[in-house]
Amino acid sequence: MHIAILDDDPAMREQAHQALADPWRQQNLSLKISTFSQVSEFTAAAMRDTFDLAILDWELPDGNGLNVLRWLRSYLDTPPPIIMLTVRTGEQDVVAALASGADDFVNKPFRPRELAARAMVAMRRGKNGARERDAENNLTLGNIRFDTQRQCIYRDDHPVKLTYQEYRLAFLLFTHIGKPLARSYLYDYVWGRDERFSSRTLDVHIYRLRQKLGLTPDHGWRVNAIYGYGYRLQEALESEA
Repeated sequence: MHIAILDDDPAMREQAHQALADPWRQQNLSLKISTFSQVSEFTAAAMRDTFDLAILDWELPDGNGLNVLRWLRSYLDTPPPIIMLTVRTGEQDVVAALASGADDFVNKPFRPRELAARAMVAMRRGKNGARERDAENNLTLGNIRFDTQRQCIYRDDHPVKLTYQEYRLAFLLFTHIGKPLARSYLYDYVWGRDERFSSRTLDVHIYRLRQKLGLTPDHGWRVNAIYGYGYRLQEALESEA
């Protein structure tokens, strides 16, 4: 999981970071939190990385969180769940944020456990969370079937021999069909944040999955490389086959 926090107050960023990190740490779950103090920093990162949740302050030195919220909803094909974290308490502000696409609205000063709980709920409600929950039991898409308990994949009901990293990469692509995934996000999920590989490592694993799983238009799939960003798995149109 990767959470972004946009707030110009260093103390507030630290409090939000701590509030979110503690529950995941207690459950031994992997969580990456990126913090930003300016809109320009955040939008640059959002064009480069994949976030599972964005927490936005309203008043910022180079813009405001409501415009950032609208930008995320218009710029990204599949924007992350968004929580507005602000001192604003007026009903009109809450309505404006929710009407613009916010998933929740939390007032400052916030209660740490409440913020963490609301963050978890927002992510569970997201499309990614729903698809991942389905995949925990079974995942069948087209001619590809995942046995998640045994961590193996079947293509046209025939088992495919994959490495551990290839399986994790395939699982991530298929649970996010149609969504662009940043290279950094793919690396963190497949190899872990502490490992560092050359760009070629990911490209080679994508190539192997194309070959082993038949991720080509004539088999109903297409893996697009997104220049300067990452990869996206899509269902191919019949005209492409």
